[in-house]
Amino acid sequence: MNMIRVLVFIFLNVHVLELFGQKEMVLTDTLDTSRSTLGEDLKKGEFDFHVKSFFMSTLNHGELLDYSTWALGAGLGYISPEWKGFQVRFSGFFTFQMFENNVRIADPITGTGNRYELLLYDMNDLTNTNRLDRLEELYVAYRRNRLKLVLGRQKIITPLLNEQDNRMRPNVFGGLSAFYSALDYKITAMWINSVAIRGTVEWYKTGESFGVYPFGRNPFGETSDYKGNISSKGIGLMGFQYHKGGLTAQAWNYFSENVFNISFVQTDYTFDLGGKSRFQLGLQGFNQFAVNDGGNSEINKTYILPGEKGFGFGSKVGAFLGKHQVSLNFLGINGKGRFLFPREWGRENLYASLPRERYEGSGDMKALVLKYDLTTPVEGLFVQLGAGKVDQSDMYSFKTNKYGIPSYYHFSGILDYKFDDYLKGLNMQLLVINKTAQNSTLLPEKLKINRVDMWNLNLVMDYRF
Repeated sequence: MNMIRVLVFIFLNVHVLELFGQKEMVLTDTLDTSRSTLGEDLKKGEFDFHVKSFFMSTLNHGELLDYSTWALGAGLGYISPEWKGFQVRFSGFFTFQMFENNVRIADPITGTGNRYELLLYDMNDLTNTNRLDRLEELYVAYRRNRLKLVLGRQKIITPLLNEQDNRMRPNVFGGLSAFYSALDYKITAMWINSVAIRGTVEWYKTGESFGVYPFGRNPFGETSDYKGNISSKGIGLMGFQYHKGGLTAQAWNYFSENVFNISFVQTDYTFDLGGKSRFQLGLQGFNQFAVNDGGNSEINKTYILPGEKGFGFGSKVGAFLGKHQVSLNFLGINGKGRFLFPREWGRENLYASLPRERYEGSGDMKALVLKYDLTTPVEGLFVQLGAGKVDQSDMYSFKTNKYGIPSYYHFSGILDYKFDDYLKGLNMQLLVINKTAQNSTLLPEKLKINRVDMWNLNLVMDYRF
């Protein structure tokens, strides 16, 4: 119903604007009879359609519960043509559950609930299988020369705050953004006061968005109690991206008012070795500290302790050899604090990142990951393989291991095929994940389920036209 109200509101406002446009045409008709009406110009805008099918299954160790589900959805978007620099956009999407197995029940051995599949739907309402619709983008943009301003609900892609579009629906952020694009660089600034979170159908104010996902433990070993207790007016974001020749650099700062500040930098340089061969080096890092009391003056209800200072360093060495790309990637996080960034706001994009696990919540950890990409001789077929060794701090070290994740080996394989000709716009992807504990015999079942000694299988179809 909320979507219907918004669409009616848009229709009425467009109709009013069209009446004003027609009135203006009457006044100027004698000067320029070739001018069109606002309504005629709006018809020149572009509609985009999106159909998505997502099958996911998690196979856990031994007698632990297995899960599977199939979700199907479709969406519609519209973007108007520019008029004196102004442009409007809106989009919406609905999802239906076609099939599920065990997704909404707790494992009888451990009492643990589902982790991955449920985020295809609405994690806040386990009974909701067919009312999964939401209005997503809804903004007004203005462009003048190299400057663009966007006001409203919009999608954002940055290294930490982003769509994390690996379920049915992505994150969408509400606020005001500004972009300045020059020949070699781009500057981004944004103030965010609301967010629609992947795996939900609701919009949240910034402070309310903390703790929508499972929130782990605080440094005292207690269940974190910051859900509903964080005071924050919004998120301030600043970014600088530079590219020239083989050099690419970016720097971002994320200021969560009254909670924390985190800065992220990355530099990549590609050397041309002649022919189709290139060599790549990359460095990245982040630094984080609390702002005021970290969100709440009561220490057991705050998001980040005032004394926590998270620091991480990453590096990458890679080579492009024709259609082959291979890279060795490293990430290290210090032990003076945990790397904390709300999972509700995005998925960290680090060199050592692999699908279906994050490093958020970790401290005193190291990861080494080998990646291999292949553009196959089959037109449109792409293959990506990854293998990593992740050394976490002790599972019971609450100060550096927020979610109690054990050390593990991580393997991933992706087959991605983009259709052409008559089926252009259709994309099929198979994603296979395996995570295996480094010391499985020492782990209780509660720390294995949905974490290690498991497989996660995904078959995704996207069709955009």
